[in-house]
Amino acid sequence: MTSLRKSNYDGLRSIFVRQPRGSIVKPFFRNLVLLASVQLFGLGLAIAADKVLEKPVAADTPEKFDQVAAQIRKEMGPEGRYEFIRADDKAKANADLDAIAAMLQKSGSVSAMAQGDQVKLFNTQEHLNGILTHNDRNRLVCERQKPIGSNIPQNSCKTVAEIEKMRRDSQKYMLDHGRDANSNSAAMNRVGGDTAPGRH
Repeated sequence: MTSLRKSNYDGLRSIFVRQPRGSIVKPFFRNLVLLASVQLFGLGLAIAADKVLEKPVAADTPEKFDQVAAQIRKEMGPEGRYEFIRADDKAKANADLDAIAAMLQKSGSVSAMAQGDQVKLFNTQEHLNGILTHNDRNRLVCERQKPIGSNIPQNSCKTVAEIEKMRRDSQKYMLDHGRDANSNSAAMNRVGGDTAPGRH
C-alpha cells in the first residue's frame, strides 16, 4: 500500500472507528462540519462562478447560518443564481431554511446536537441543497433533437437561465403581438363605423 493510499485509508478509518457508547457517529459529523465550514468560506466566490453549486448550504452555528440563509434568499430574487426557481420550490426552500435555523438556534451548534438532531439537520440540508442545485441558473439541461432539415438527432444543451429567458421572451412576444392585433382590430372597426351609410 503506497503512502498516499495508506493516508487516505487511515483518514477514512478515523471517521468510522468505533467510539465509546453514544458517540459512534459524532466523528463523522465533526468531519462534516469541517467540510461545511470550508464550503461556507468559499460561498461568496462560488456565487459568481459560472458553475452549479453542488452544496450551497452549509453552516455549523446560528451566526454563520444566518449569513448563508440571507445570501440564499437574495439569490432567489431577481438577477440571482436561483431567480428562476418555481414558486413551490421557493416555498420549500424557505421552509428548510427556517427549519435549519431553528435547529441551530436551539442547540447553539452542530457539535452540541444530539445524534438524532444531527441526522435530521443533515437530511434537511441535503433536501434544501437538492432544490437549489436543481434550480441553479447555470445547470445544463440537455435533450436530443432533430435539427430542421435533418433526420439525425443531435444533443442540444442549454442552461436553466437560457431556457427560462427564451420562454419569457416568447411569452412577451405573444402578449405584445396579441395586444397589437387587438389594437389594429379596434382601429379597423372604428374606421368601418365612420364610413358606414348614414354616418357623416
